[in-house]
Amino acid sequence: MKQVRKEERHCEKLQVLLGSTADSPVESASTENVSSHGLRVRTGRPWEQDTVLMVLSSERELWARARVVYCQALADNTFATGLELLARAGTWITR
Repeated sequence: MKQVRKEERHCEKLQVLLGSTADSPVESASTENVSSHGLRVRTGRPWEQDTVLMVLSSERELWARARVVYCQALADNTFATGLELLARAGTWITR
């Protein structure tokens, strides 16, 4: 049975920082879409499923703790990484 998403996604292009803690981001990434429960980011490296990350907006006014749901290799040597938001501050959806 195919799963149907019940929640609308918004095409948001935000620069974010990913890392194991807010004080030590290890990668800059960009969002492809955002919902109230998660986001899809384009990364330059693979992330292992179930890894918990801190996600910070580039200006650091928004933050979230997120779990890697999937990481899919793309043709251009980048990765589409799905993140489930576990906790957050600020409004990630602006439109």
